[in-house]
Amino acid sequence: MFSGVALLCAQPAAAIQIHVPSEVERGEPLVVHLQAGVEVVQLRAALYRANGDRVTAAGGYRTTTVRDVEVWVSLLGIPSTLAPDEYLLEVVASTEHGEEITRTRSITVRPRQFASMRIALNRAMSDLRETPDPRRIEQARQIIALVATHNPQRVYNEGEFIVPVENARVSADYGDRRIFDYADGNEAQSIHFGIDLAAPTGTTVVASGAGRVVFAADRIITGKSVVIEHLPGVFGLYYHLDRLDVEEGELVRRGQPIGTVGMTGLATGPHLHWEFRIAGVPVDPQAFLERPLVDKRAIFRKILHSTTADTERG
Repeated sequence: MFSGVALLCAQPAAAIQIHVPSEVERGEPLVVHLQAGVEVVQLRAALYRANGDRVTAAGGYRTTTVRDVEVWVSLLGIPSTLAPDEYLLEVVASTEHGEEITRTRSITVRPRQFASMRIALNRAMSDLRETPDPRRIEQARQIIALVATHNPQRVYNEGEFIVPVENARVSADYGDRRIFDYADGNEAQSIHFGIDLAAPTGTTVVASGAGRVVFAADRIITGKSVVIEHLPGVFGLYYHLDRLDVEEGELVRRGQPIGTVGMTGLATGPHLHWEFRIAGVPVDPQAFLERPLVDKRAIFRKILHSTTADTERG
């Protein structure tokens, strides 16, 4: 079925075990962890369609579980637009001797429904989206490139995340399918990549997790914006702020104020647009609140209860 992807390399079967859910929903993170009986120096993971086309890919990083068992973790994002189907996960571990050990698993992407909405824009807001502006294009390219980076040393927040605005009202959900009605009668379709948290202008916005500020500046569409690197390839984005209280390069702790709610940029009312990207893919922020993104206790339990089935089937 997956003839376009190399399935296995000839390597010692017992050297590597991977643990990954067999199912994942559209818009969710996919967490892959690997336990190695050899010295691994690099990890790569990729998700493929049946025809061999790659959906997404990410590097990995080294960490330890609650009992100091060393594992490698790779984090992938499942796009909200991905068709429910069976996909192939390929994990490649590079050893200290220059060998590559490959493991594959079948992953089922489950369906998920998203809401639809129409948003009427006034003349000023319509012009922001419709008027050609090379600065806007360059700003978009800058953020896309930034959230696609992966540094295995940038491990700041493997545990729980928190909602960045207290007592806020959710005014738009992740994955909403939007139609913008422009003032001139035209319309455009869009997908909402985050959650909108409505609150009065000036309400404190905090970092949802520890991390490093990699962007803090004003942008045409998203207004005053902050991007925080939480983990290798995992970024939190905070848009439409009224005030910026952090600077690029600053390390922040979970719960630390980073700015205030506003309606700068393309915004029809005061709110925080809160978004997560994993390996460049927007994923549902709600998934970061339900459990630790990298659940070290769960990883340790899987290792304890793992059998030889993983190694036998390679």
